[in-house]
Amino acid sequence: MGFSKKIVEDALISSGRHCCLCHKFCGTKIELHHIKQRKYGGEDTFENCLPLCFDCHADVMQYNPEHPKGKKYSISELKRRRDNWYKKVDKSAGVIVSTSSYLKLDKKTFERLNALLKSDGLMLFIKNNGFIGGPFEDNVFMEISAFLFECELPEFEFIDADLEGLRSELNQLMERLDELILTHTFGASHGRQAIPREWEYEQSDRMEKAILDFKELTPKVSEKYEAIMKLGRRKLYAN
Repeated sequence: MGFSKKIVEDALISSGRHCCLCHKFCGTKIELHHIKQRKYGGEDTFENCLPLCFDCHADVMQYNPEHPKGKKYSISELKRRRDNWYKKVDKSAGVIVSTSSYLKLDKKTFERLNALLKSDGLMLFIKNNGFIGGPFEDNVFMEISAFLFECELPEFEFIDADLEGLRSELNQLMERLDELILTHTFGASHGRQAIPREWEYEQSDRMEKAILDFKELTPKVSEKYEAIMKLGRRKLYAN
């Protein structure tokens, strides 16, 4: 049968249409996972329902116990992660973060994010240069790496669900940007790197792919950063 209409609605509202594992906002691109699979006796109940993005759903489902690689999500871990996320969404209802203790913690996280991703520095470069405007300083790559390192720290997290969802999405985009820089750019001169100019003549397909990849990704990074800045200012400093 699958989950009832009410359970589907309750789960989507409880999660805020965010993935309960990676916390990104999914919109319509969300699936409801049976924590205990139906073939093993799992029921179509709210307690057995877990909202996930497409990627996390595939990750949870693809584990092969006959050829284990990595650590499988346990039923208890999935439930705890879901319940913790539901609590965060519930406390984030409305525009303003509800409690002074949460507000203080989220302001600290927001200010740290601002320090790492400077609107007049790194983010301005990403928006205007896009890594296709010629050689760029090595420190651009280092600043991206610093942000990604910070995202691994357990304290670098918003209590507010909407802000945390945006931070998670920005983190994933920056991880992809980090991969593109490592793949498409090389040392151009002392302390600088760029897409090799010789690719234009020797590897035109590779040059075209590099430019296309950066053109496609950098606007998404800029848009997500601007979204978290605007929402953070409204939620954390409007009162």
